[in-house]
Amino acid sequence: MRSLLFVPGDRPDRFAKALASGADAVICDLEDAVTPASRPQARLNVANLLRTTERAIPLWVRINPVQTDDALADLATIAAARPDGIVV
Repeated sequence: MRSLLFVPGDRPDRFAKALASGADAVICDLEDAVTPASRPQARLNVANLLRTTERAIPLWVRINPVQTDDALADLATIAAARPDGIVV
């Protein structure tokens, strides 16, 4: 892969543009780009994207640090939507 594009999980208005950007993969960020208060909705946004998007390129998800409760919540919400990969 040559290029990976990060898109904040709390900005679903940017998902289509990220997917059309020409990047080799899109990484939906649930960590630094998303405030703690916005993370529950961001998780739902990303899970919905994963479930409803025909994947021409890989869709990965960047979760919060594994030693935090947020990481468990991230995985619990997105795992069933089957991301192509997880960034830790």
